[in-house]
Amino acid sequence: MTAPKLTGNRCQCPTCGDYFTSTRAFDRHRIGQFGNDRRCLTAGEMDAAGFARNARGFRGEPGRVATYFDVAAPRGTLAMGQPSPEPDSLKNGYLEAA
Repeated sequence: MTAPKLTGNRCQCPTCGDYFTSTRAFDRHRIGQFGNDRRCLTAGEMDAAGFARNARGFRGEPGRVATYFDVAAPRGTLAMGQPSPEPDSLKNGYLEAA
């Protein structure tokens, strides 16, 4: 199996070797106190906690539904933002007299 690509916020745990959709998901799979009993959740514990694995092999956060960002966009596709709201001084596209 070819290793998944680590792009954007995706990461791989250096301890257990599992892949995660975000640093937050990675952080949540680590339990215990630093320097004391810190460890990774086992595969069974992650499954039970809801760390679902997507089609690309990355585990996501529990309770998080796959979104646009979990699936690669086709080449040439640009993300589109929401339009900015009109300033209060504009009404019907025209500046109001003060």
